[in-house]
Amino acid sequence: MLNCGDTFYAGDDEDVEPHLQVVVTPPHHGEVITVSITTKHACSESLVVLRVNDHPFIKWDSVVSYGYAAIRKVADIESAIHNGRAAKRDPISPHILRKIRMGLKDSEFTPNGVRHFYFDLSIEED
Repeated sequence: MLNCGDTFYAGDDEDVEPHLQVVVTPPHHGEVITVSITTKHACSESLVVLRVNDHPFIKWDSVVSYGYAAIRKVADIESAIHNGRAAKRDPISPHILRKIRMGLKDSEFTPNGVRHFYFDLSIEED
């Protein structure tokens, strides 16, 4: 079962190049929000920058790409992991998860449906 802060390495539904994905919400009616971590470039959204020591998978400065945030079915993610189309990675720390969630709310690139799903969950930060 997927939990908040779990990560996995996979592409998205459009077969885009794989990236580290972070599960940002607890499952709700079988769905979660995920965000994609991508390499930091000059034109990247830099609302949340992650450094090498923030997660074992991160090898250079990376960013949370909120434009790729998505609502995904837990069953689809678990199936992809089971079938080898995705690979489970170490969970992200609670501190970094909080930063990612704050950015999800603040980013102008977060898709509206994702933002509404997140606010409907009424997640309380510590």
